[in-house]
Amino acid sequence: MEWRSTRKVLAVFLASALASACSAQQPSPDWNGTWKLNPSKSTYKGPILTISISADGEYRYDDGSYSFTFRCDGKDRPIANNSTRACVKSIAAVLDLTRKENGTKTNAYRWELSADRNVFTSTATAFRPSGSVITGQLVATRISGSSDFAGQWRDTSYLQRHADMTLRLDSQALHIGYPAAGQYIDAPFDEVDAAVHGPHAPEGVTYTAQLLGQRKILTASKRDGKALTQESLELSNDGKIVIYSWWNPDRPADKGTFVYEKQ
Repeated sequence: MEWRSTRKVLAVFLASALASACSAQQPSPDWNGTWKLNPSKSTYKGPILTISISADGEYRYDDGSYSFTFRCDGKDRPIANNSTRACVKSIAAVLDLTRKENGTKTNAYRWELSADRNVFTSTATAFRPSGSVITGQLVATRISGSSDFAGQWRDTSYLQRHADMTLRLDSQALHIGYPAAGQYIDAPFDEVDAAVHGPHAPEGVTYTAQLLGQRKILTASKRDGKALTQESLELSNDGKIVIYSWWNPDRPADKGTFVYEKQ
């Protein structure tokens, strides 16, 4: 009888431990919903974009985490993965970029300068296989440079595009979206690379996600398989605040932070 009683107690203990372990691997339901950015509590004010034009007419765009080059000669030039990019500059203050995959147009970007050349606007359009179209816009103010696209620009619309964040989690995956930017990611928690979707989604960039308990998620971004940033999402104990932080793996002390509040 004593042996049976001991075995029963042990079985109850193991079942309880297993239930606790499973519960620890389930994200808190408080994650789910819409979150509003609080700029006054956040440390990041938007990226700085650098556009340069070489002596022979090659453009280079660099936002610190993503860069590419192109020529405005109207030709479809190969970039990667059966993709091409073409640029046409109709007038000094306007140019149009078109990206194709396997000959099919997937993205279009119109760059425009204001009359005083101090505001740079990029309107991006993503074409889906279903036929639906997503459009997003980036607006930046000049930091340096003079009359052309070349110079440094502060992306003043970044905070607006990330003003609202939607989160949906289960034990398998993280869905994170920014409705104003038309951008979203569906990343499984097994650290498998997931694509970024949206009109301003950088080419070749993927995300991975890892669930660490009920209230913390680690994510990482890569471009063409190479690490770009390490990131974390932390949910407060009362379920009312999410702190989203990111940093360069080579400079972990230099963090950017967004503070989101539950709506």
